Amino acid sequence: MTTAPLLIGKKRFTKLLNRRVALTIAFLTLLVVFVIRWNGFTLITWASENLSGTVVRHSGGRQRLVALTFDDGPSAKYTLRMLSILDRYHAHATFFEVGKNMRRYPEITRQVLLSGNEIGNHTETHPYIERLNSTRVALEIDDCARDILDVAHVSTSLFRPPRGAWNPIIFREATKRKLKIVLWSTALEHEATPNPGAMAKAALDSIQPGGILLMHDGAYPSRESTVIALPSVIETLQKRGYRLVTVSELLDAHD
Repeated sequence: MTTAPLLIGKKRFTKLLNRRVALTIAFLTLLVVFVIRWNGFTLITWASENLSGTVVRHSGGRQRLVALTFDDGPSAKYTLRMLSILDRYHAHATFFEVGKNMRRYPEITRQVLLSGNEIGNHTETHPYIERLNSTRVALEIDDCARDILDVAHVSTSLFRPPRGAWNPIIFREATKRKLKIVLWSTALEHEATPNPGAMAKAALDSIQPGGILLMHDGAYPSRESTVIALPSVIETLQKRGYRLVTVSELLDAHD
């Protein structure tokens, strides 16, 4: 006689429990998406900025084009050697240069352009830019832009934050200046590629049409492995039918 009321009570309790679980999950989801921040981002702002077209990791095109990029130069020890290799293979690249280095080696910066390559903004001093407030972020970008104009007599719409770090402040300052934040699809210098052969293999294994490769011509740490690997990387890609172009050429081809 008491079984039916007990069953009804259990059903009500289960329904109430399920409702509370659903509400808790919904609340936590809203919290994660709209409230909780990581590196200045909520999940919704991170997603919207990634999909805005300002942040670029690859072109998304189908043509066999790849953009080689070099960070942290110019360097008296490495940049000219890399330019010579690029010229030998009729390949072009984008050099994201640091303002203070351009002022130290202006003739190398100009040679980058004379060789058919392009220059991007890599800040004035290569700081941990994600730790800076908006005023200092703006100064880092603007001072480097001024150095590019003074030294090379050109302007650029390409910006790469040091170490690829960006947050809503950096995004906002780049957007104000109509700059693309150029990241990469493949980094060729890391623990998994300790030698030139490994770098060339990484390029072959990971590259896809529209990819952007990250390398460095900055003087610290040693870039000897990169200089040695560069011919193999270029040959490997060219044998697969890829043409090595600047980031601007890559993006223009997709448009």
